[in-house]
Amino acid sequence: MIYTKTGEYAIRAILFLARQTKDSLIMSSEIAKNEDIPAHYLAKILQRMAKYGFVDSFKGRGGGFKITELAKKSSILEIVERVEGPVINLKCVTGLKECSDEYPCPLHDEWADLRNKIYSLISSKSVQEVAEKYAETLKKPRQ
Repeated sequence: MIYTKTGEYAIRAILFLARQTKDSLIMSSEIAKNEDIPAHYLAKILQRMAKYGFVDSFKGRGGGFKITELAKKSSILEIVERVEGPVINLKCVTGLKECSDEYPCPLHDEWADLRNKIYSLISSKSVQEVAEKYAETLKKPRQ
């Protein structure tokens, strides 16, 4: 999609934590297993999220991670941009080196519209909103 693997894993991890019961501590290995994320890679992502106040980290026996209120209220965009930097790839969707408003590629205008819609969507939805919708879809029987 529009994220790197780091951004994708950060979203999956924070949404997993957001769906847990309040104050439960979850080991990074459990998140990695449930979300199919390489454990070592996830540990680094969780460290970054802790640095920015999106998760609390507790060491030792019975330790783990839990989501913070800041993260619940933050948009998906805010989480990803803290972890990986700017999300919206401004490169040409066709891969051309020279693509701008002055020298557009054949898909320039359509890509700009789509990019703006994606940006608007991920900046307007909080982690909590997305987690609640996700939990609802998990409850629905699959056909």
